[in-house]
Amino acid sequence: MSQVMLKSPRGEAIRPLVVSALEAKKNEILTGIMKTKQKLSIFEKTFSLSTGNFMIRGHQEMSQISEMDAIEWFGEHETLKKLQEKLSRLQEIEVCHQR
Repeated sequence: MSQVMLKSPRGEAIRPLVVSALEAKKNEILTGIMKTKQKLSIFEKTFSLSTGNFMIRGHQEMSQISEMDAIEWFGEHETLKKLQEKLSRLQEIEVCHQR
């Protein structure tokens, strides 16, 4: 378990500020996840293939998918995985109050 202690020279509490910043970051990541899923959906509809099957089969055995599309599709899939991991890590954070 990692812990971070934050100190402020001001008298007001910083906990609400930290909680707000974490929530803002979560919302930013959720927006990124939504946009990435939309892009993946376009590939899936265009090529009538789920992203999971595309990742298993690769583009070599599917001639209708250009190399550029395959690279972009793979990249969006990787982006989604990274965003989901970041969101998961943020959701595990507990902001504790200590005086």
